Amino acid sequence: MRQTEDSFYHSSVYQEFKGIEQSEFRNIVRFFESRTDEIVHLEFNEYFELLLTYAEALFEIGTYHSFLAVADQAIEITIEQNIKYYHGEDVFFNILFKKAAAHYNLMEYDKAKHILKELIKMDSGNELIIRFLKKCTRQEKPSYLKSTRAISVFLFLLTAGIIALELCLVRPFFSAYIDLIELVRNITFAAGWAILIAGDLFFRWRVNTRVNKLVASIKEKKNNPVKEIA
Repeated sequence: MRQTEDSFYHSSVYQEFKGIEQSEFRNIVRFFESRTDEIVHLEFNEYFELLLTYAEALFEIGTYHSFLAVADQAIEITIEQNIKYYHGEDVFFNILFKKAAAHYNLMEYDKAKHILKELIKMDSGNELIIRFLKKCTRQEKPSYLKSTRAISVFLFLLTAGIIALELCLVRPFFSAYIDLIELVRNITFAAGWAILIAGDLFFRWRVNTRVNKLVASIKEKKNNPVKEIA
């Protein structure tokens, strides 16, 4: 089929926007926000492309609250227009992933985890998402981890106290106890590190186990869907 002249036409606003370097995120944001009234009246493909570029720029410069609002708008459009891929990319998936990252950077870990779990349902083999979910989960420190870290800090402080005692009292006046005080000092210091490392390793193991079980459960449900009884 012969392409018409109109198929090559782009609006002046679109052409100006596309003339901005893709890495100049702040310029992209300024242009979009200063020309919003014109942009919203563009032909759909132009408007949607500019909206996605604007959302990307907001994310890159760290204005996460603004990004989340625009991302929700873009997601609504993809659902209404039944858009799965745009310019060869899974636009719905990409926006959701960036939403999770934005919530993470805003320390809204529960919201980030919720989105990541939904993404795993969409692609349970995506290791990047699985690692990100583990990273989010590790931000929620259980009470036992706080306790082990507090004990470790106490032992490190106790070690400092023992060193002070050794230098100020034992070495000048009780040299016969130097070996004993050094042994106590080293054991106390080593115990502090051992408790700190053991607590963190156990916590990481718990998180990995929990997330891996979730992923396995999702995969099992996808491989063995429950059949409805008529």
